[in-house]
Amino acid sequence: MLHNYHTHTWRCHHASGTEREYIENAIKRGLKTLGFADHTPWRFDGEYYSGCRMRPEMIEDYVRTLTDLKAEYKNDITIRIGFETEYYPAYFDDLLELYRPYPIDYIILGQHWCGNEQGFPNNMGAAESEMDLALYTMQCLTGLHTGKFTYMAHPDAIRFTGSEETYRRHMLPFCREIKKMGIPLEFNLYGFWDRRAYPSERFFKIAAEVGNDVILGIDAHAPDRLLDVQTEARARQFLANLGITPIEDVTLRDPQG
Repeated sequence: MLHNYHTHTWRCHHASGTEREYIENAIKRGLKTLGFADHTPWRFDGEYYSGCRMRPEMIEDYVRTLTDLKAEYKNDITIRIGFETEYYPAYFDDLLELYRPYPIDYIILGQHWCGNEQGFPNNMGAAESEMDLALYTMQCLTGLHTGKFTYMAHPDAIRFTGSEETYRRHMLPFCREIKKMGIPLEFNLYGFWDRRAYPSERFFKIAAEVGNDVILGIDAHAPDRLLDVQTEARARQFLANLGITPIEDVTLRDPQG
């Protein structure tokens, strides 16, 4: 593995370690590119805040810190500055305006909530309603069609507990449409290591059938995750058993272009 675009920082309130520690471990691992994609801030209406992402006023420090380290380590590794973000229709244009003053290289889609978050359940919980699955796939596709996202993080994070037939009826066209757009799907190494409900074998069987591009994402929330090559090896074997060979790199899409 030479490129990882899914790395968090302490600003999201559920990750640890300094940016320098992540970079030093990435160099030890032999990575050529380390992309930071911390959980994006949103300017929600009212007083609501989810508490699992950085606040808007943290962006300047986030970008300045990474820009300085990017220059310091330029002979050792390529540092990219990005965000993991949901697609919230009511707030997305405002988010792009929030990014505009900063040199943001890319964003990845990590749809933790549907709707516009407020009043909607987190997608990481169990979802038994077909309506929940339909909303998830529709909103993700609408977001990806903006052309702003480089790839989709943990596309299988929604834990649908309904029938396999219903799951396939929605996920097969979902994967087909994403393939048409040329957007890779992430196999999430954090979820694989942590034995979460994702990565989902049933989802990646569909992705293998469709022929989607799949990229590994470490989703590092602590510096030591960047040194875990055993999980990468297990993931590659898991995917090989399904007939999938991960792509090694992606073409970054400019979210401000």
